[in-house]
Amino acid sequence: MNQAVIESGRAEFALNTVKRVRDDLQIEDKTRKEYKQYCKKFPSLILTNGLAASVAFAMDKGGAYGLIYDNIAEWLKQNGFFEESQKLEGYICSLNSDMYRFVTKETLAMFIWLKRFASGLIKEE
Repeated sequence: MNQAVIESGRAEFALNTVKRVRDDLQIEDKTRKEYKQYCKKFPSLILTNGLAASVAFAMDKGGAYGLIYDNIAEWLKQNGFFEESQKLEGYICSLNSDMYRFVTKETLAMFIWLKRFASGLIKEE
């Protein structure tokens, strides 16, 4: 697949994801604000601690981090990395080192767009 097509898919996914967070009336304004901040910080968390530890952290914290956990799972499932019936943390822990690095790079590439759109679309109240 062409790199531009892949990048366009990441951008479209991130745009739709952030719009859902922004427009969901069930999500509190405080959580939206945290989501925006955490989208900026999460790539650093991955680079510092690794994808598995970062996903475990997001799963444990819930709230805005829980939304980020769901975003990662949705992106990887949508792109055929793992099955709908699997849990993200189980999938990540089962990867060999080459695939773990690839999935980490793919997640970081998705976050480039996620943090851009979160920054632009989620306004501070």
